[in-house]
Amino acid sequence: MRNKISFSRILLYFQEVKERNNTFEGKRVSLFSLQATVLALVVSLAASRAPGQAGAGETVIQKATEQFESTPLKTTVLDKGLFMFSGDGGNVAAIVDNASTLLIDSGINSRVTELNHAIFKATGRPVTRLVNTHWHFDHTGGNVYFGSEGVTLIAQENVKKRLSSVQDVPFTGIRDGHYPPQALPAVTYSSSLALHQGSQQLTLVNYGPSHTDGDTVIYISPANVVVVGDLFSNPVYPIIDLASGGSIDGIIQSLNEILAHTDKQTQIVPGHGPLATRADLENYRDMLVQVRQRIKGFVTAGKTIEEVVAAAPTKDFDPTWGGGYVTPDVFTRMVFSSLAKTGSASL
Repeated sequence: MRNKISFSRILLYFQEVKERNNTFEGKRVSLFSLQATVLALVVSLAASRAPGQAGAGETVIQKATEQFESTPLKTTVLDKGLFMFSGDGGNVAAIVDNASTLLIDSGINSRVTELNHAIFKATGRPVTRLVNTHWHFDHTGGNVYFGSEGVTLIAQENVKKRLSSVQDVPFTGIRDGHYPPQALPAVTYSSSLALHQGSQQLTLVNYGPSHTDGDTVIYISPANVVVVGDLFSNPVYPIIDLASGGSIDGIIQSLNEILAHTDKQTQIVPGHGPLATRADLENYRDMLVQVRQRIKGFVTAGKTIEEVVAAAPTKDFDPTWGGGYVTPDVFTRMVFSSLAKTGSASL
């Protein structure tokens, strides 16, 4: 018989602990780190469930964390001195030169030590700079670890604002923040920033509110690699963070910009999933355009969010894109709310 645990009651307890500003080993612990610990316990107790398999009625945060905690960490070589690490949350990229490693994103906090070991094994150089593609926990979870080691954190200016306070993501159950000072970006930019790492030039660009209001796309040349964060997850439906300024229109606009600045040989590092090609990104963009058009028709006709969900506007795309932790129903609600400009509707 499977052991049972009241997930909601444990999370409520930990939230009360956080609100009382308790500390653990002298460092403030984010609510998500407590959630991750509890979810890891849930995974270990759910012995009859296959690793990463979602249970009925689970939220996006529960499904995602079970996947992030149980997926083996994998290292992929992109080019000489360029690597991708996947499995421990959002994909992480590393660019190494003769003396140091520049990191893009930092995974989840519960696996950051494992990630750091994998990075050093691949690069043989210490991490000295870390770029965050956006503020979400699975891309910034290692910020405390690396920031405490003196690593310079870099991000679009809105990321610092988001990490500095408690944030909720509609339709997902995600609640994270406030991050301690060492986990906040020390270097920020508004629209673009140029960096160099050895022979590689990194161009950081924000195309405006998209997945969030602080997304960074990193073009790496001459390697011809682009890191896009959660503007693209391969091959699953995206989260549209409505509370952070995200929108379906913004995502599509950013994808159009990326497609205009890449070619058939470009390697695309998505926020989640395997390394992708420009053709993969184009197929994803085309899917989003079609879903937007369908749901826009329902919004124009005055349909309610529940009526649109019941109509299953993503049905023909679900076999390809609906297998992730963002279910077709949740994705439909996000797109509807984005188009209707009612991000608080039926949260």
